[in-house]
Formats: sequence, structure tokens, C-alpha cells
Amino acid sequence: MTDVAAPLNALHVAVAEVEALAALAVHAFDDADWHGGDQQLVERMASVLGVIARSAASAITALNRLHSAIADAQPATAGERWDYNDGTASGG
Repeated sequence: MTDVAAPLNALHVAVAEVEALAALAVHAFDDADWHGGDQQLVERMASVLGVIARSAASAITALNRLHSAIADAQPATAGERWDYNDGTASGG
């Protein structure tokens, strides 16, 4: 997994930064006093910020799933055994 680990981690950091900035922008927008402003523009901006926040959160979720899929696809090292005493049931 070392071939993809560094770029995958860099991508995760970048997406997390976008998600954090989107959350801050939404919070600042929600806390602002928009009375007297053009309501159509205010609603458009609210919609755009919401889309950015949802997209960033979805991207993080998809990236975490990809990371898990890559990790699950890696073969175990020779002689490695799963220890079910670590809290994971055998399912059987």
C-alpha cells in the first residue's frame, strides 16, 4: 500500500481542509445579519455554501471507503493471523 499511501493521505488532508473551510463559511454565513440584503442573493449564497459543505463531506466519506478498500485488498504478510480476541467476532 505504500505506493498509494502518501498520495491518498495528501488527498485526505486536502479534502479535510476544504470540508473545514466549508463548515466555517456556513457557520459565519448563518451567524451574519442578512436583514435588508437582497434575499435572492442571500438564498443563492446559502445554497452554494450548502452544496460545497455537502460535497466536501461526501468526498471525505468516499475517500475513507477507498482507503478501506485498498487496505482490504492488500495481502496479509506471511504467517500473519487474525486475532479475534481483539474485539472482532469470527462471524461463524
